[in-house]
Amino acid sequence: MKLNRPPRRCLLVKGEWELCHQTAEALLAVWGAATHIWLTDSSQVSADKYLQKQARQFLGREFDVVVFDALQEFNADSFAAIVGTIRAGGILLILLPEKNLASNWYQRFEQIVDRYLVEFADFHQWLPGQLLPSDFRPEKSTETKFKLTADQQNALSLVHKTAFGHRRRPLLITSDRGRGKTALLGVAAAELIRQGKQKIIVTAPGYASVDTLFKHASSELIDAQLGHGQLFWNGCEIQFVAPDALLENELEADVLLVDEAAALTLPMLKQMLQRYSRIIFATTLHGYEGSGRGFKLQFQQILDLHTPDWRQIELTQPVRWNPGDALEQFSFELCLLDAEPVAKELIVDLQINQLQVKKLSADALLQDEALLRQCFGLMVTAHYRTRPSDLQMLLDRDDMWLLGVFNQQQLVATVWLVAEGPINPRLAAAVFAGERRLNGHLLPQTLLAHSGISIAGEYHYQRIVRIAVHPALQNRGIGHYLLNTVISHLPENTDIVGCSFAASESLVRFWQNSDYGLLRVGAHSDHISGRHAVILAKPISPAGKMLIEQTQQRLIEQWPDLLLSQLSHLEAGLIPLLTQMLPQSELPLTVVDEEEITAFAFQKRHYDACQIAIRKFVVNCVKQQRFLSMPTILQSICLVFVLQQQPIPVVCRQLNLKGKQELLGQLREAVRILLL
Repeated sequence: MKLNRPPRRCLLVKGEWELCHQTAEALLAVWGAATHIWLTDSSQVSADKYLQKQARQFLGREFDVVVFDALQEFNADSFAAIVGTIRAGGILLILLPEKNLASNWYQRFEQIVDRYLVEFADFHQWLPGQLLPSDFRPEKSTETKFKLTADQQNALSLVHKTAFGHRRRPLLITSDRGRGKTALLGVAAAELIRQGKQKIIVTAPGYASVDTLFKHASSELIDAQLGHGQLFWNGCEIQFVAPDALLENELEADVLLVDEAAALTLPMLKQMLQRYSRIIFATTLHGYEGSGRGFKLQFQQILDLHTPDWRQIELTQPVRWNPGDALEQFSFELCLLDAEPVAKELIVDLQINQLQVKKLSADALLQDEALLRQCFGLMVTAHYRTRPSDLQMLLDRDDMWLLGVFNQQQLVATVWLVAEGPINPRLAAAVFAGERRLNGHLLPQTLLAHSGISIAGEYHYQRIVRIAVHPALQNRGIGHYLLNTVISHLPENTDIVGCSFAASESLVRFWQNSDYGLLRVGAHSDHISGRHAVILAKPISPAGKMLIEQTQQRLIEQWPDLLLSQLSHLEAGLIPLLTQMLPQSELPLTVVDEEEITAFAFQKRHYDACQIAIRKFVVNCVKQQRFLSMPTILQSICLVFVLQQQPIPVVCRQLNLKGKQELLGQLREAVRILLL
């Protein structure tokens, strides 16, 4: 553990572009030996200057100095990420314009930083002609040999229980950044190897996330051979495997370590949980990618369902800087990394008919920090990928607006909307032709580029970007109440209100119950959620109704073929739900088709000889109650085998069937039920 750690400091330099850059370069020259990185918003990229959006590639490294050039642009995600790379005794140098830009984000930044300049001795502002104190330079920490904190020792004990105790009792380690989570995993991996484990697999979003893990494991194991993503010691191995490769190859391991779990998809984590009996998950609670708290809420539900005896521990003691570090507090406050919804104890006597709905402007939120924190806290809890850039967008986007639902002055739900369309006819034609892709305008661009609706750019849309209900009040009708209320607050020229999200059965049902129809299903699963995106919409004007009908008619015609191709791996349970969100339509069955279907169901006609007829029949039945009332396994066979045409071995493995004979026997039973 590091001792006598000097404080991290922040220096703000305000002025014209040239003056700020000259000042920063002069300081770096004076501090010559210091390791540094410069993140810029301009094209002045060089060997040591990188664009702000490249900040992520430096996670896992430490710097004495970070120059954050915010003279023309302030990337909130990059700022939140890079602050965590500054070691104890390091300096954050922020370059700011002399005059505030016309931005609520910058105004709020100024309000917060002005207070920190007064309250914290570690915050300084340089003005032209001013001399900095002679001792204002990066300082080195006095270090001793690495030693686990009390937090880490407790976590190490739980890792041992997970690895050697009862099976299927995974451990979840959570922490804020800078608490030594990854270092702990490295020490733990070495300890497990010493105690007899032969093969430990480490997985994470990228190897850079776990480089520290391997270095600590290597330092703990004398004579270990360390390579890129591999460590060998006395015939034992610690190996890094990317998450997708891990699941594709079904690799064996005594213990699986999953770092930065919140950056992986929930379906991936669920598969790991089902495949490996001894797993340690670790993740950051408040990170640059958004809070892990929303992730934690959702992942806990999966853990409760599949491994109810799971354990958890949170690391709270900083190891990279001092407790109460002012720079960490500043980044948390600026980016609302620790924003929470209103405490559930303050929500009392809730009656839907007494709820108040108010339109919330960015200016109003800027003036009410408590309300802003509640609003953003709701979003963080509901969408675990909520990032600092979402806060920036909320404050600065003129085309975005919000509604808040209040119970006795407490914010309990909110919805964010953004206006889209019309699109310039020339640009719309280019989008339709596949020649352009515009920023924003998701709904009209999707209809133009993917649905083939050439007139889609002419309409006025309102897209629901986020909707969130307080976790303590979910499943009480507030979400539907809010969606219904949105309609009465839409601008008069609105033609369509719509949304896009990563589809799950519960979310699709939620929107279906509010009369939203299906317009499109994404061709590929989302790399963040692991699910297919869907676009749903509701008509507001007669013109909007005609546009939706035209779009849905095209989708109906393509639907059976899409299930065979782009959507062949769509979650089977979504198929009936999404089909129900399309207008009623049936594929025509000939007399010969009907004879073949009956012969398969009640006699011994081979499936291969009549699969086309059976497929049309199942497509027609999917949204009918008799299909939805069948046992789940029979529904799954119809969906995965008949509609998506997954190979027999895949279907049998997925549904725990003995083989082809049992599969076809179950399918005959399903067809008999559907015929009756």
